[in-house]
Amino acid sequence: MIFRLFLCVYVFLLSVECDPRAEEGYPRGFMSVCPGSTKPASIPRSQLKYLYFVVQGKGRTRQTYNYWDAKNIATDPRIDFRRKTVVVAIGYLDSTSFPISGMFANEYEARGYNVILIDNQRFATVHYYLASRLMRPVGKHVAEILVELTKAGLDPAKTELIGFSLGGQTVSYIARNYQNMAGKNISRITALEPAGPCFRTLSSQERLDASNADFVQVIHTNIDGYGMATRMGHVDFYVNGGEFQPADLNLFPCTSTCSHFRVLTLWLSSMKNPRKFIALKCNSIQEARDAACYKEHPVTNVMGDSVNVNNHGIFYLSTSKMFPYYLGKNGLKPEYASWRRISDINEGNETEVYT
Repeated sequence: MIFRLFLCVYVFLLSVECDPRAEEGYPRGFMSVCPGSTKPASIPRSQLKYLYFVVQGKGRTRQTYNYWDAKNIATDPRIDFRRKTVVVAIGYLDSTSFPISGMFANEYEARGYNVILIDNQRFATVHYYLASRLMRPVGKHVAEILVELTKAGLDPAKTELIGFSLGGQTVSYIARNYQNMAGKNISRITALEPAGPCFRTLSSQERLDASNADFVQVIHTNIDGYGMATRMGHVDFYVNGGEFQPADLNLFPCTSTCSHFRVLTLWLSSMKNPRKFIALKCNSIQEARDAACYKEHPVTNVMGDSVNVNNHGIFYLSTSKMFPYYLGKNGLKPEYASWRRISDINEGNETEVYT
């Protein structure tokens, strides 16, 4: 009997030790597996006219091209390939006429970038599990246009891709196909809360991965809900542990949808306040979840455009609960953490008020 008990305990400990999820924690997350998620998908040529490329220039003026005439972007007066170029991929149920894309476009335009918005609304407003598959051919066809623009002067070393949620996975397909077609890397990818549903169980060759560009920055704010816990970039920021974000109003918790979308205001704030979002390097994703990355001599990095591209790793980023959210150097101090362990809070009170 004792031997059987010892054997059971040994097998249990061995299974925990060997579980590959130990690095990122054990929650499986929302919609980890989707029907047909590994099946190939294609877009009929007759439907490619619904894949749009929107160029935004000074004064927020816009010109829209479809797939068949998108090579004319090279001669658009708003475009100057001597400048940097940003390509923005929309998310699920999104459109380039909605505020999210406008937020990206306006910010990058103000910084002097060429701005190209990918409007694949036709393919992103179907059932989600199908939309997630359709982003593969969308990425391929967008890459085809970028290759044509490269022939006309687009410099991949000056080209960045940015996407939120489903768009955070779409940029992977754009970059990977561009690599295969052009034999060159896109300079940078910024993936804001890349979608986890239907992507969690896919291999690194079928979703966002650090190999997709010269530098990939990923920001996680709802890893077990609409986001994804896996490290996918050269630098991954787990904001307040990456699971949920602190609510602006105490009476209304910031649950999955709120936490998922919080990444947008965090990114906008980081653009307006460079080098203010200071993060701590962690040894594992589980450490980031637990806010267990505080050290006497921490290794740090900053979230946003000012990120140190040579300082790779997993980073825990603490924020305040109110816009503009950054803590600056106070983010390196555990007493300023938005999420504190209940035991720590109890120790600071004469009467235990949390159970």
